[in-house]
Amino acid sequence: MTTRAATRMLGSLLRTDLPNLWPDYVLRSSLSMGVNGCTQRRTYDNPKALVVRNLLVDTLSLVKRFEGVGLSRRAAEELTDHITELIVLNKVKMEEAFVNRKDLEKVIMEQDARIAGFKSELLKTQDLQSATVNKELERQQSFLDKMRAEVKHEIDKLTAAQRLDMNLEKGRMRDDLQGMRDKTTELEIKVDRDVNELKSALEKAKNDTIKSVITILGTFSAVAFTISRLMAMGGGGGA
Repeated sequence: MTTRAATRMLGSLLRTDLPNLWPDYVLRSSLSMGVNGCTQRRTYDNPKALVVRNLLVDTLSLVKRFEGVGLSRRAAEELTDHITELIVLNKVKMEEAFVNRKDLEKVIMEQDARIAGFKSELLKTQDLQSATVNKELERQQSFLDKMRAEVKHEIDKLTAAQRLDMNLEKGRMRDDLQGMRDKTTELEIKVDRDVNELKSALEKAKNDTIKSVITILGTFSAVAFTISRLMAMGGGGGA
């Protein structure tokens, strides 16, 4: 009966008192590193020293409670020693597996500071890169504007040269056409003069021909008249 009572009291103690011994601990595995940048390992070569250094329970009160349920003084003390050692070892293991909330908050603050510094450095780098890119874009834009101006100047110069050549060619063609026109006019004048001369010669030849025909006809008429008179005179004389 005494053993069962001690067992029930021990179970009650482990259920009620142990969780209250380290309420401010969280899993150490959730951190990428410990408070000092690495996890710490503890050894258990001397559990008694750990008990003395990390005593978390009132052993005297615990012994009296065990005696109150019927255990002897020696049994109560030995059981209390075992319970205390178990509690301390569990606390040390919990400290290895978990981290204190204050240490966690400290690490989080350090990480936030590092992240803020990284963000600041990243923003500076981005600003510098952006300024460099903008400067390069401005230089390229200036170069393109210069090239555009030079190309436009060359095009204008080439257009002006072509326009001048076209004007000169037009002037030369105009002169050639004017010369051809003058030659055509001269040729027309010459042809007209020749035609007029030919017409005059034809008129003169026609007039001369008419005159010759009239003269010949007059001569023939005179000869015929003379012959007829002579024939008439010859007929009269024979009678």
